[in-house]
Amino acid sequence: MARRLTVFAGTGDLVPHVVRAAQQAGDKVQVLALTPRPDLEGVKVGKADIGNPLGIIWSLKVFRTSHVVLAGGITLSDGAREGLAKFAGSNSDRPSSAPSHSLGDAALSGLASVLKKMAGAELIGVHEIAPDLLAEPGLLAGPPCDDDAVQSATFALDMAREIGRLDIGQAVVVAGRHVISAEDIGGTDVLLARVGDYRARGLAGDGAAPLILAKAAKPQQPLFADLPAIGPDTIINAKAAGVSVVAVQAGRSIVIERERLMELAAREGVTVLGIAIDG
Repeated sequence: MARRLTVFAGTGDLVPHVVRAAQQAGDKVQVLALTPRPDLEGVKVGKADIGNPLGIIWSLKVFRTSHVVLAGGITLSDGAREGLAKFAGSNSDRPSSAPSHSLGDAALSGLASVLKKMAGAELIGVHEIAPDLLAEPGLLAGPPCDDDAVQSATFALDMAREIGRLDIGQAVVVAGRHVISAEDIGGTDVLLARVGDYRARGLAGDGAAPLILAKAAKPQQPLFADLPAIGPDTIINAKAAGVSVVAVQAGRSIVIERERLMELAAREGVTVLGIAIDG
């Protein structure tokens, strides 16, 4: 039976990929955009106002949504997080659990139960609609690297998981066994720009060990919420920052525009690895 799918759309090229994959699977699709998406054609696009959660619930009910997927880059201000926390608390089966403070990304995943309760919709991950997006283990793009770089990349992924355990970000840049910088609310692009600045100032990247970007899912996050993603822009920004290896957690990360990413990685000499890690 075809799903009635609502796509909460942020920024980036993941959104049209997910929409196309859902339509090809026979799903009925509507998009609730958190940012203007004039690039989406052949699908109903509405506005998602985070400041009006009840309006979003109404849109889900009117469409008779059976499933919801989150796709694209989504940034929430502290005010929006506080509003969502209050909304989730006031509609929870545990009234005493209603917090008034801003919540991190992992804690916000608890909104899934409220969504199910109020709209009868299941939250699913983008990989359930487009399984081809998931990163597999092994060399994904670019030139092969030596065992030392693979070991450093595995270390970097472990460090990314630790950053995620604290609900700070999903990515780190390392040199050997030295963490250079970690992702925060600014995202991966800001992290890479910061590393590029450190490199220009002679603070990083002048040793024998290559700079490695690693992205891993937060241990406590469900698979429907914000899986780590890389795409062509990741390769371009990594190269500009002096990063020569990009490692992602196999099976829990997504690769956007894979063919274009492979072309860029080969041209720029950036190695892209999928590595399975425990936990």
